[in-house]
Amino acid sequence: MNDDSESFHISKEVLPSLEGFDFVETVLGDANGSLRQFRNTTGIHVKEYEDYFEIHKDQVDPRKDPLGHLFQDSPETILAFGAASILTRGSKEKSKHSYSSPLDFMILFFSLNRFFRFLKHLLF
Repeated sequence: MNDDSESFHISKEVLPSLEGFDFVETVLGDANGSLRQFRNTTGIHVKEYEDYFEIHKDQVDPRKDPLGHLFQDSPETILAFGAASILTRGSKEKSKHSYSSPLDFMILFFSLNRFFRFLKHLLF
């Protein structure tokens, strides 16, 4: 599991670019306000911010094993998906407490994912 305690920052004054380190830009991962994200074949995940790079190592590369990555590195995403699925399943009788549209699912999923991620960082 990666979290803020297992990541570190490198100032762009010290390392102005990732050129020459075999990183490939990716959209996989929580951008968390970063400008861009990069990965390499060793499992290193880099988020580029305006003044620094944030670096951590994933246990499982999502490009090679997406489900393994979710279970090992981002279990809160699976939990959010399951919870949002349960909460948005349609009922035969629509009630004021029934959420069933795809938009409702997306809102709940992203909200729960952010909440569970916050809890993960708070507790672990």
